[in-house]
Amino acid sequence: MNKNIVKDELHNQFAKKYLAYALSTITQRALPDVRDGLKPVHRRLIYAMYLLNLSPKSQFKKSARVVGDVIGKFHPHGDQSVYDALVRLAQDFSTHYPLVNGQGNFGNIDGDNAAAMRYTETKLTKTAEYLLADIEEDTVNFKKTYDGELDEPEILPSQFPNILANGSSGIAVGMATSIPPHNAQEVCDALIYLNDHPNATIRDLLKFIKGPDFPTAGILNEDKKEIFKAYNTGRGFFEIKSNYKVEDLGRGLYQIVVTEIPFSVNKSKLIEKLAGIIINKKNKLLDHVSDESDEKIRIVLRPKNRNVDPEDLMNSLFEQTELKNKIFLNMNVLNEKNEPKVMNLKDVLKSLLKHRYLILNKKINFQLNKIKRRLEILKGFIIVYKNLNQIIKIIRNAKEPKKELIKIYKFTLVQVEAILEMRLRNLKKIEELDIKKEFKDLEIEKKRLTKILNSKSLQRKEINKEYYEIINEFGDTSIFGPRKSKLEKFSKISQDELETKLEVVENINVSLISNQFLKAKKGHLKVIDEKLKNEANIIVNCKTSDVLCLLSNFGKSYSLDCSILKFGSVKGVSVSSYLKLKENENIVDIFIYNENSKIILASKNGNGFLIKSNDLISNKKSGKKIFNIKKNDSLFGSVLVDEIKDKFLIMFLNENIKIKLLILNLNEIPYLQKGSGVMLFKSKGFQLHSFCAADKNFSIFDNNEKKINIKNINSYLSKRGKSGKKINLDNNLKLLRGFKNNFIF
Repeated sequence: MNKNIVKDELHNQFAKKYLAYALSTITQRALPDVRDGLKPVHRRLIYAMYLLNLSPKSQFKKSARVVGDVIGKFHPHGDQSVYDALVRLAQDFSTHYPLVNGQGNFGNIDGDNAAAMRYTETKLTKTAEYLLADIEEDTVNFKKTYDGELDEPEILPSQFPNILANGSSGIAVGMATSIPPHNAQEVCDALIYLNDHPNATIRDLLKFIKGPDFPTAGILNEDKKEIFKAYNTGRGFFEIKSNYKVEDLGRGLYQIVVTEIPFSVNKSKLIEKLAGIIINKKNKLLDHVSDESDEKIRIVLRPKNRNVDPEDLMNSLFEQTELKNKIFLNMNVLNEKNEPKVMNLKDVLKSLLKHRYLILNKKINFQLNKIKRRLEILKGFIIVYKNLNQIIKIIRNAKEPKKELIKIYKFTLVQVEAILEMRLRNLKKIEELDIKKEFKDLEIEKKRLTKILNSKSLQRKEINKEYYEIINEFGDTSIFGPRKSKLEKFSKISQDELETKLEVVENINVSLISNQFLKAKKGHLKVIDEKLKNEANIIVNCKTSDVLCLLSNFGKSYSLDCSILKFGSVKGVSVSSYLKLKENENIVDIFIYNENSKIILASKNGNGFLIKSNDLISNKKSGKKIFNIKKNDSLFGSVLVDEIKDKFLIMFLNENIKIKLLILNLNEIPYLQKGSGVMLFKSKGFQLHSFCAADKNFSIFDNNEKKINIKNINSYLSKRGKSGKKINLDNNLKLLRGFKNNFIF
């Protein structure tokens, strides 16, 4: 007993034992091998299914049978952990190129568990076949299983580049791995290029590998700087967001349908998160969420109202939920020496190529040895056919025919064993011809294989041929189709911009009452009742996100943000509570500010000029002086000009009930940032009654969008500063005030 007692400090023993545990976790559980991209449990699952003859063309077998073989022969762990690993290999939303073909309930993207192993059935896929290809040709080393009864492969031959194509994830002691899945064709193209150009750089390889390609698709951020950094160091991250489409519901209504979500995101938890955002009122743009998914994802999002911009809504949800997610890259893998190492993209591809070269050489040597053995036997058969009667006589009469044959014909032991096991029916003439043909064909094959074995360039061609075969099976033209995750450059949104987007944008109408009060109400007005006509000077349909330009009779311009307007007042709120107006100063015009639009300003007595809307904006409550008003005059108002369509300015002048009409070419009106303007008309006793911009056809409309027809309208076209010509109108004069977007009375 004393011999088994170790005298040592306790902390030393703890350190040694924990180190042994950590190394075991790293090498035997958590990290994949770079050569076949598999952890021990996955490798044992695939090999156990291979021994059960569960090829893609075979019948399915119960998962319980597979799990039983794995834990009984190769993997002494819990059956549930092994079954969970098997399930993941069969899920097409978890594994880009599934290694297991599952029949039954294998879970779903909502996070629901698979059915119990006694209810599901499995077999290998074509992908797994390429991982196992040539395993029986002495291409890989085998080791004893945990109980020493059987052998298991240390690694799989892996013609398929599984480490990148399917990726891997795992957490060990003090380290972890996270490799997202990639497109098999892109990986094979990069391998072929690196095989032909050993000095290729990471940037060269990234011409082929654009980034991860996820089985759940989505949109990948094409941030080339971050992508290069990740692949160059082996550590980094990729941004991926959901794909969506906008469905028109008619009458200006719409809904957003999310059709693809980021990789590894649990759909049911995502729906819960979206519902929580609505309940807790954390996103004022979103009104309702519903899950209409079947085998395809369909998450329906409905906005608060028709004025919500779909892009703004989705950008806000990308920031608040897993509709946009980060996928981390940490290419921490086991190298060929079974040592953990963080590799960059080139290191991983070089390791795959090195592994395939070793497999190729072992495979050729195995085939050459097999051919040599067969040629040796065939040489013996040819000698038999040449000396058939004598050899038959020796076999019939000699006491020890084996020794006699070796002595007389110099046969090897292998040859004589094969000769003695020959059947009589094989001694016919046709068999002799077949043997000679086979001998000749094998000699040719032997020369070909020997040539490949001794030539690096021929080996390179063979390796490339293997990867072209993978491209044919799993590339763009295969059942797997082209790249699933689309590439797109993401726009960056600051926190301030996000908060601005999350503000509720509502339709409102603003009325100017008695030139001194502003009355704000929810909704747009399409029809104005008589009561409102009698009390309002101007009514503007706008949104809470708009900025209003207000013009006063003193020639000053003011800016007012609609988001600060007060609602609920019956009589309206005094303009002076928003702005600093002077004594006897009144607001005479209001319109919605649009950047870089063209405006005509005009006074009652006929002065005016063109100005850009940007020059009207003022951040001060006291406003901005833009029109120098002359004595006994005041600012009348403004008109918006369409730069493309509008060619003329139409003005109606009045003196009591007398009406004049004057039409000017817009080219006669100068642009000013501020000033007194020029004389638009000069007619003693007459003042401006209404004015508008018109196209080349002189098309003018009243408040109710009813066209005003004027006979011989061309005759009213004149030069600036003229008095205009008298005209008789059938329409009520009040209707002529509405020659812009506002309702004016």
